[in-house]
Amino acid sequence: MTIPCAGLVRSEIKERLLNSSFVVSSPESEQGRKIIFPLVGRKERNEIAAALSVAG
Repeated sequence: MTIPCAGLVRSEIKERLLNSSFVVSSPESEQGRKIIFPLVGRKERNEIAAALSVAG
């Protein structure tokens, strides 16, 4: 799935034993998408998280 990055924000990263996740949303929308990364996907998670600002 491709989502335009402009204007998107993310929640803080939630670390778990076997995975981690964050929610990506648009400031205009109340709904977001939770993205879950497996333990071996931490590098990819960090790359995606770095591209999005944290909602504040």
